[in-house]
Amino acid sequence: MLTLQKPISIKKDTASRDDLDFDFLRKSGIAYIEALGSKLWTDYNTHDPGITLLEALCYAITDLGQRMSLPVEALLAKEEENGVKQFHEASAILGCSPVTHLDYRKLFIDVPGVRNAWLLKHDKKLYINTKDAKLSYRSFLKNSAYAHLKAEDEQVKSLNGLYDLVVDLDGTRSINSLRPELMKRYQAHRNLCEDLIHITEVTQHPVKVCAQIELNTEADENQVKALLLKAIDDYFSPSIRPKTLKQLLEIGYKSQEIFNGPLLENGFLADEEVENAQLRTEVRQSDLIAIINAIEGIKNIKAISVGACNDQKPSLDNWVVCIDSGKKPTLCDKSSWSFFKGFIPIVPNEAKVEAFQEKLKEAEELDLLKVSNASKHLEIPQANYSDLSETSSIQNDLPEVYGVGPYGLKSNASAEDKAKAKQLKAYLLIFDQILANYFKHLSHVSEVLAVKGTKTQNYFAQPLTDIKGLQELLKDSEKYKDEEQLSALFYSGFDDRNQKKRNEILDHLLARFAESFGDYAFLMQKIYGEFADDAVLATKERFLSEYAETSYSRSAAFNWYQQSETNLWDTDNISALQKRLYLLLGITDIDRRNLSEDYIEIYEEKDSDNKLEYRWRIKDGSKTILSSATKNYKTLEALHQELILVKRYATDSANYKFRKIKKKNPEDADKWYFVLVNPTVTNTKSEDYIIARRIAQYKSKANALKASKAVLNLIKSFSGNEGMYLIEHMLLRPDVTKNTAAEDTFLPICKEQIEEACEPLDPYSFRVSIVLPGWTERFGNIDFRRYVEDLICRELPAHILPKICWIGYPKNYTDPDGNPPEENEMVLLEAAYKNWLLSKTNGGQKQDEAALTSLNKIISSLHTIYHQGRLYDCTPPESDSDEQKTNQKVILGRTHLGKL
Repeated sequence: MLTLQKPISIKKDTASRDDLDFDFLRKSGIAYIEALGSKLWTDYNTHDPGITLLEALCYAITDLGQRMSLPVEALLAKEEENGVKQFHEASAILGCSPVTHLDYRKLFIDVPGVRNAWLLKHDKKLYINTKDAKLSYRSFLKNSAYAHLKAEDEQVKSLNGLYDLVVDLDGTRSINSLRPELMKRYQAHRNLCEDLIHITEVTQHPVKVCAQIELNTEADENQVKALLLKAIDDYFSPSIRPKTLKQLLEIGYKSQEIFNGPLLENGFLADEEVENAQLRTEVRQSDLIAIINAIEGIKNIKAISVGACNDQKPSLDNWVVCIDSGKKPTLCDKSSWSFFKGFIPIVPNEAKVEAFQEKLKEAEELDLLKVSNASKHLEIPQANYSDLSETSSIQNDLPEVYGVGPYGLKSNASAEDKAKAKQLKAYLLIFDQILANYFKHLSHVSEVLAVKGTKTQNYFAQPLTDIKGLQELLKDSEKYKDEEQLSALFYSGFDDRNQKKRNEILDHLLARFAESFGDYAFLMQKIYGEFADDAVLATKERFLSEYAETSYSRSAAFNWYQQSETNLWDTDNISALQKRLYLLLGITDIDRRNLSEDYIEIYEEKDSDNKLEYRWRIKDGSKTILSSATKNYKTLEALHQELILVKRYATDSANYKFRKIKKKNPEDADKWYFVLVNPTVTNTKSEDYIIARRIAQYKSKANALKASKAVLNLIKSFSGNEGMYLIEHMLLRPDVTKNTAAEDTFLPICKEQIEEACEPLDPYSFRVSIVLPGWTERFGNIDFRRYVEDLICRELPAHILPKICWIGYPKNYTDPDGNPPEENEMVLLEAAYKNWLLSKTNGGQKQDEAALTSLNKIISSLHTIYHQGRLYDCTPPESDSDEQKTNQKVILGRTHLGKL
């Protein structure tokens, strides 16, 4: 019976009722006309000129709608191949540095020569003497020096975060040759507060297999034996074969599954295969029978037995051999193989068997090479570039009788008709410009929405070029030829609107990664005032552009293993957490460096009434004062506000003013000096006009100009005075490979801590100290401090407990009497930290005890330094009321009273 296929048909109702539907737009336009002007206009037929104009506009809108509906790849296509990158690549954004046990297994299996790997917890006991507040790797109860202790006076904790690596090798490399490479790879991907202690090879459990095997007549016994030995070896120790991105996609893996985990050098490892490739707990005879029968060339198995190598006579009914925990089965030399073709015994040539085995290894290496060389990048859909801003005037689509097209009116047209045509052209010019601007915006979508984009302009306009007699319609036609000038003319408040729109776009892009800068922007506005928007924009753009890197290695620690001094200090070899915090806080200089060497020196002095005031000055490397404050400040907040202005305006030479010294003495004749002014203050006699000065006098204006350039270049070179030290307590442990360690090499614990149980008794496991300078413009603000502390706690992995300290003073700090502090904690910490880093990288587990003891002592004694507050009467005298309002108030937990 014949069956008719359902015919292909076109839908009768093609209306989409949107910007792509011409009929819908036309009806909607007429409806608006009826609602607004039905008393004056009642003829809406096609012949009416108003309807003709409406239809031309509707057609232009459908053109815009069609372009907006293009595939995303067409909207983002660039004319140049190396154009702006709109997205982070999948290999960079979907993966992450090793976090789980499975991730680390993949990382080590990727090393040539390693067949399998397991990361195991390193068992190390920490004994805590709760009575004397001491730590040890040995029980205090067994030490005669602590005979006064009772059993309840000692607690035992297991150090967490220490691991041992056990690897299964494929026989091509020895454990001694691999150990340095494996340690380097681990330390390059080490997680915060974790460390690797030992690397060992998995021990073997010998198994004896004896079999009598009948071969097919045409089979090559040498090849069969080579395949047989390889198949059994793979069964005893399963090999994990890397695959290409294309292979995994064809199997059905999704991109987020493929890229989950560390990006490897040799292809990709499927999670299921790695999870299933575990050490065998037993060897089954039935499994061996199935494996052997599957080998090409084998006809059947006449007899087979398995057993331990120490069995003198293996039993034929021994179906299972149990394998010791933590060991892998291997064929021992007592195994035997007998081959037959029919009733004729066949003896393989061992040299040829080895040759076949070498060929199998070469084939595996070739496959691995192909996988390694295969692309690891997902192809992003591409499209041909087209100029989406290209447009033509709707005037050229109107009937010629209107006289506004490219041919204009007839030469014998009256002056009145020419005036009417010009008036209509000017009227339609508004619609043309609006449409042209929309098309221009569409052409910049790829740049505006790029995660690595820095485009400051977000509102666009383009000149109209295909309108006859355009110059006659414009009052100042030259202004309309330049896109930037036209954009500024077309959009009122152009700069402010651009900045606001840029913020909205960046917030949209950040929201895709579930990131928000709302609280940060609010605090920056409070601290920086009018300059906050630029700083927040720069922070958002930098955070987005570097998001892939910080996201990939979010939990990674710094690499201390076998580093040069240049890669330990004045280097960006810091933890990924620090880098992320720097990005979130807008700190540009991320190097581990001396934070105490601040180019801005803030100092205290007492005025004539013996009241404490603050001043600042900027010094170069030779300690020469380049610039200083013009007045004394009652509070640090007021001082910091002016420093923000100085940093803002000191990099523009136009803000330096040069003045000639008024002649008082003959030697002062023709001497010059310069000051830094606030360009937003118009009253030159105002106290706020001059914001910095240079006291030095110069013999000529040229010398003063040269000196001002030196100040400008120095301030331009400053990358910031903010930073932090993140110190992992687990790295401050004494050598765990020994059972004894000197008492002073342990981190101190106090009796109060034990009695109050306010902190864990184990000071090492998943503990960090984060030290920040408390004297900078933002870090000196208590509200910003609290924001930073909250940010650290939110960004730090949940299992890690931080101790946050805002410490010290700049290196050259002096008190009101001109004396430096007795102990500058920041200076002491920097010296001890740097010395310990060098000893750690050179000694590894056997780090220098003196360096360790010194750093432990300083770390345990750190405490936050608060700004000094002042007590004053609740009802101060009227004459001092204004002054009292500027005094630093005393707030519990946020200020201190100083010396009373």
